[in-house]
Amino acid sequence: MMVPQGCRRTSFTVDPVALLKREHGMILDQLAMIETAMSPRSAGSGVAKGPDRSTLRELLQFFTSRVGVHFRREEVLVADLQRILGRKQEGQEQFQSFLDEHRMLKADATAVMRKLRRKRADGRDSAVLENLGGLRTLNSELRALIRRYREQISCEERMLFVLAEMRLTAEQKRRISRRMLQV
Repeated sequence: MMVPQGCRRTSFTVDPVALLKREHGMILDQLAMIETAMSPRSAGSGVAKGPDRSTLRELLQFFTSRVGVHFRREEVLVADLQRILGRKQEGQEQFQSFLDEHRMLKADATAVMRKLRRKRADGRDSAVLENLGGLRTLNSELRALIRRYREQISCEERMLFVLAEMRLTAEQKRRISRRMLQV
């Protein structure tokens, strides 16, 4: 007896490296939006004004919360690669540095977010951001964060993802992707 096409059970598998690369694409898009929000816009008077802090806060929210899901998914891949390649493999320190950098990136994004949220007692944005020096400092911190994220993504794709593609079997990839999707 034939099973109608709509009733067949399908085994849906996601390539874990492809999933992480798509998420990297989303992260890079968010970074580009932050850069756009940082560029000074002209007010009606033709005078350049600073970035819209509420927009920056909204965009940066991704890096203090939702990016954690991506980091946990990468940790699943790292843990499996460490186990599969063995403890004596030379890339163990590199694996650990990826995980350490995740923590530092999240902590730095949180620190910048705190500065963006700081208010004066009268409810206005803090003077630290109203003076040009404070704005310059904030912009340089955001630019440094953006640069570090891009460097981290580039490094992961050149090393971690290539290693995963070369060393993981199809079955190992299936198991990893199942665990990643539960994060």
